[in-house]
Amino acid sequence: MHYLDVSLELPGNPDRKISLIFLKKHVVQSVKELFGEEGIKCTIDILKYNISERRFILRCELNDYVRLRAALTLATKYEEDTCSYTVHRASPNLLSFTANSRSYVH
Repeated sequence: MHYLDVSLELPGNPDRKISLIFLKKHVVQSVKELFGEEGIKCTIDILKYNISERRFILRCELNDYVRLRAALTLATKYEEDTCSYTVHRASPNLLSFTANSRSYVH
């Protein structure tokens, strides 16, 4: 498994609320648009979602990680709004998301 800490940014509509179901549909659709029917075979789960920040934790199989990352990078539209996904962190270990080494004080 591989985990990604991702946020969806909508510059033209920053206050728009997106439900978990529509968010997952868009992620899966982005993979399908880029990789076709082979992309649909990817197992993608949203483990945690903060609706106000549109930030979420994605889980995928290690074999699907590159496809998912490419699809998120190339996604440009959410319905009629321009969008972009920002991957804040990626790790094969979910536990690594509990601490932030950049803000750790010795």
